[in-house]
Parts: sequence; C-alpha cells; structure tokens
Amino acid sequence: MKIVFIEPRASEANVYSKIRMPLLGPVYLGAILKARGHEVEVYNEDILAPDYEHLDADLVGISILTSTARRGYEIAKKFPRQKVIMGGVHASLLPEESLLYARQVVVGEAEGVIADVVEGRRSEPIVQGSPVENLDALPYPDFSLIKGFSSSPIVLPVSTSRGCPFDCSFCSVTKMFGRAYRFRSPENVIGELESRNSKQFFFCDDNFTAKPSRTRLLLHQLVKHKFNHWICQVRCDAAKDKDLLNLMADAGCRVVCIGFESVNPQTLKAYKKKQTLEDIVEAIRSFHRKHIKIHGMFVLGGEDDGRSSVWETLKFAVKQRIDTIQMMILTPFPGTKVYEDLQAQNRIFTKDWNLYDGQHVVFNPKLLSARELQVNVVRAYAKFYSLYKSFVLFLGLRFRNAMFRFMGYLIIKEWKRNNRKMSWISSIAPSRMKGLT
Repeated sequence: MKIVFIEPRASEANVYSKIRMPLLGPVYLGAILKARGHEVEVYNEDILAPDYEHLDADLVGISILTSTARRGYEIAKKFPRQKVIMGGVHASLLPEESLLYARQVVVGEAEGVIADVVEGRRSEPIVQGSPVENLDALPYPDFSLIKGFSSSPIVLPVSTSRGCPFDCSFCSVTKMFGRAYRFRSPENVIGELESRNSKQFFFCDDNFTAKPSRTRLLLHQLVKHKFNHWICQVRCDAAKDKDLLNLMADAGCRVVCIGFESVNPQTLKAYKKKQTLEDIVEAIRSFHRKHIKIHGMFVLGGEDDGRSSVWETLKFAVKQRIDTIQMMILTPFPGTKVYEDLQAQNRIFTKDWNLYDGQHVVFNPKLLSARELQVNVVRAYAKFYSLYKSFVLFLGLRFRNAMFRFMGYLIIKEWKRNNRKMSWISSIAPSRMKGLT
C-alpha cells in the first residue's frame, strides 16, 4: 500500500514554524511500515506541503496537536473519509471529535498498532494504542521519508525516553505518554546518533535528566563518541546534582530548555511544579557557570497572576540574564486539570483550536481581563526580542543570542500583523490594536 503521513502547518508565526523540526511520531510510524514493505511518504507542511490535487495514496495518516487540529481537519476533508486515519496528542484527547473526519483514530502511542490498523486487522473506529515498553525495539526514525527535509539538517530531534511522573496542571504530556518513565539504552541512542549526517541534536525528552544514573551512562557515551553539540529539556533539579551538571558540560550540552513556568510562588504551587523561586535562580546560575545557555519557558495567566506578573517575569529574565525566553499564555488543553476547572467555571470563551498555541488568550483570567493579559504579554515579548537588543548582542559578539533575538523580533512583528485582522482579537481589543503597536 502507499501510505502518506501529513503533519499540518502551524496556524501562524511561532518559534516552531521558524525552526523546522518535524514531529517524531510520523517518522517512527513510517519506518515501521516501510520495513513491512509499504511505500511511505511523510509531509510536514511547514517544510513542504503536498500537491493535494494530485496526491495519490491508499491511506492518509494525519497527526495533530491541538493548535494544528483545525488545519488537520481541513486536510482530512480533501480525501474520502475511509482513506483517513488520525492520531497525535489532540486526537488522543478528543478522539470522538477527530473521528468526524477519519475512519479511525489511534489514541496514545501508535507504534504497536499501526501495522494492524493499516493492514486491516484492527477495524474499530477508536483504536487504543499502548505504551511501548521496550523503546530499543523501535526502528530509528526515518527522516529520509520527509519530503523536502534536508539530508544534513542543522539540528535533529532525538527521543531517548517517554513518560513523565509529574502532573503539572496545564500539561497534556502524561495524557499521551503516561506517568511511568521508559528509557532507551545509551547504546541504542548512540547507534541512532552515529547513523545521522548531523552532529547537532535536540534531545526532545520532556525531562532528559529524569533518571540521573541512566543519564550519566548516556553522557559518558556522548563524550566517548565525541558528540559535543546538543540541546535538551530539563527541570531545575538537574542543576542540584553537581556531578551530573559537570558531566553535561563535558559531554557538550550547549543549551538547556527549562520549564520555569512562573516567578510567582503562588502560581508555582498552583501549577504543581514542585520547585521554588530559589530553585530557579540557583539553576540559572549553575548552568551559566558551566557556560550552558538557557531557554527559559514561562506560563502566564494563572489564578494568582495579574498584570504585574507579566512584567515581573520580564524583569526576572533580564536580571538573571536568561539567554532566550518563551512567555506562553496559559492554554487549557483538553484533558488537563486547567481545562476541566475553567470549563466547569464557564470561563473558556472560544474552542477555535487555532488559538490554542500558547500565544492567544482563550479564557477569562481571574485577576485581569483577557485583553490585558494578551496585550501585556505581547508588549513584554517585544521588549525582550527588540531589534535594539539583537544589535547590542551582535556587537558584543554574542552571535547565537543575537540571532535568536532577531528571530523573535520577526515572529512578534508577524504575529502583530496577522492578529490585527482577526475577529477574535478585535472582540477584546480596540479596532486599531493600539495596545499591540
């Protein structure tokens, strides 16, 4: 059979659309089906969109996030419903909704069931996937299946684990991958890295240092095989283990992405982050002492967040010299505790999934209006990612930070242009959008 997987494009300008890093799900599934003799193509619309009028396939698989769901449904309508299957985080959270556009929906991890679905041995409309217990048994993701994807990309995503035992109130990760950690062996990970044409990698695990003893083994292998340029996602507690921190630096960690979430102690408690502001400050200083750059991620709009929270976050980021930041607006993803609470209080005012991208307010906050939250976050973003700041960093020979500040400047500029014309924005802000200029 000819199988085509499609990852819908982002709804508008954001960091993920500028850094063209594909989802791993479709390339894992593609590798499995290719090994079984099927002809497989993968399209990521942010890299290369297919010619839908002439796209011929026996089966089309569409993987959707909440923010790409509406676009995914538009794509599904281009094909006979019996040819479409859907999966991904959003389809797993709202399978009945996705089933309106597909013959079948796969919930959760699909690697163990995809062959049965494609080859007709599983015919139920909603197919429940199961966690892959032995991650080493999976084939390496086959990026050659992605049309238009460079054979020598600058940075490649690599997953070394799945699951997360934490239960942050706004996060949907555990709904997809569960709360039990599962790990690939260091040897299996190194085997994948050695098979690539790239020497720079993004370990996209939700918590790369979740099991320090296992992380140490992998780090020693990275040192041995001279892979010395990589990025990962960690929690603040990674910095408390000085031996682990030293080894990360020695093994070539260049950037850590850390979910700080908030500088408001009450908000941290409400998010169930199990970390303090002191933990955040010490983590920043510890990573910087090892010359590891920090991408700090914050979530604004919690029940204890007012207008000042936005500006305190910006002030904190500047004072602590965080290299790049992500100021996401709290988004009530279906299936999360935040969604359940806000839905029960009738505070969610739109179900336009395009807006569920962490950059738009879709609910009524408690301590400020939706408009105030939206406007102040965009203003703070624009202040951090200003053209002036980019220029200053460039003159100071901090070229990477200058490049990302300039990229942020372009994203904010495009975001403003796109949203001036949106009826949703005009309903909460003046028609001339004075607050966003």
